[in-house]
Amino acid sequence: MTTDTAGRIIGYIYTNKQAKAIDLVRDIGITNAAVHRQLNKLMAKGEIVRVGKPPTVFYVIKTKEKPNLTSLPEEVADFIDRNYVYVSPTGELLKGVEGFIRWVNSIHQEKYLLSLAHEYIKVRSAADKFIRRDGSIDATKAKERSTFEQSAIDKLLYKDFYSLEKFGKTALGQMVLYAKISQNRDIISGIIKQVKPIIDRILQEYKIDAIGYIPPSVKRKVQLMSELKEGLKIHLPEISFVKAYTGEVIVSQKSLSKLSERIDNARNTIFIDVNKSALMPNNVLLIDDAVGSGATLHEAAIKVKELLHPKGKIIAFAVIGSIRGFEVIREI
Repeated sequence: MTTDTAGRIIGYIYTNKQAKAIDLVRDIGITNAAVHRQLNKLMAKGEIVRVGKPPTVFYVIKTKEKPNLTSLPEEVADFIDRNYVYVSPTGELLKGVEGFIRWVNSIHQEKYLLSLAHEYIKVRSAADKFIRRDGSIDATKAKERSTFEQSAIDKLLYKDFYSLEKFGKTALGQMVLYAKISQNRDIISGIIKQVKPIIDRILQEYKIDAIGYIPPSVKRKVQLMSELKEGLKIHLPEISFVKAYTGEVIVSQKSLSKLSERIDNARNTIFIDVNKSALMPNNVLLIDDAVGSGATLHEAAIKVKELLHPKGKIIAFAVIGSIRGFEVIREI
């Protein structure tokens, strides 16, 4: 049952489209404590939502989702729950069936929910055939050696693809994109949890004795690669990569559409601080957050070979990536 005060608050927000707590205190004429008590009750009942973070917080009427009358078979729902993530236009990270239904609603295809769910399973399962027993995707032939005539990388591995045909970004693709955009440490922790077991196995399988992290182009307060390095806790000699630019403008890889431009960008902006790096390592592991064209890792591997003269192999790992037949990453 909605009290008179709660009803007045709902009416105020409905009329004004939004409200701050201070607006309600002033215009409805009740105490600050009473306003927050009623707001909390209305949020608990799902009638309003809070938007923003202190000190800028607004309350708005909660949008009623379109009802979905189609139930998904248990095995279909289980598959989607394990694999699907949707980020709404307002930044909600919705996992599983809830996210899938929200996506279907957003494209106004409610009546095709079940067929879309079956199609998603087919597409995701086809992509999963690339996954090795250790949980990684071997993109060496399909990406690195199909793109570069003479590959500087002996093995290129991903945790997952960035996107899937028709269904867009994978769950991990969403997480990497929005971890970087929002600088959200909780999302980054989720990424680390997924990739750490695979990287630990790579370290053992290829007898890695030196590691290098590809530096980011865009300056952010919270850097995904820095957090990844901290979370992985790999105690090996490190190759110290740095980014340096000759021009006044920082040009990121994602802004370049041609492979030749991406190669030129990587070749002339990625450097190794030899004085801080392991000299003549055996097997090297290079880690990046995402592979679009592959130019950055390729050029980094060339620099390692030219300056550090590794005796063994260069293995490259990216959290997400693209290969032939999958969308090239241009957002990250």
